[in-house]
Amino acid sequence: MKGQVTVEYLILFSIGLALIAFSVGALATIKSTESQLTDLEKVRIAAAQLRGAGDEACALGNGNTRAVELGWSVELNCSGEGLVTAGAQSAGFALEHCDITCSSISGKRFLMKNEMGEVRIEKISP
Repeated sequence: MKGQVTVEYLILFSIGLALIAFSVGALATIKSTESQLTDLEKVRIAAAQLRGAGDEACALGNGNTRAVELGWSVELNCSGEGLVTAGAQSAGFALEHCDITCSSISGKRFLMKNEMGEVRIEKISP
């Protein structure tokens, strides 16, 4: 009788451990997916903010500038269009009537300058 009770407890304990292991694996997957989605949303927001400031500088004409401050650091690459990267995610943006130029820069604060119909993006030092 005592042997049967011990075996039943071992079976219940094994089932409990299996459920805990499954839960930990599921939580790791959820955390990874959440991190990817957060990075994707960050780059989309950053691209929208940069596009808005660039369109303003473009519409207002030669010599106008607009500053953009993001809530997090991103990387920018430009060649006629802009590409924002944060983590493993990236999003592109283009302006309505102007081309975009910049060197490969990263940071939170950027300055959009209209130079003869071409918007140049520069990093603003803190």
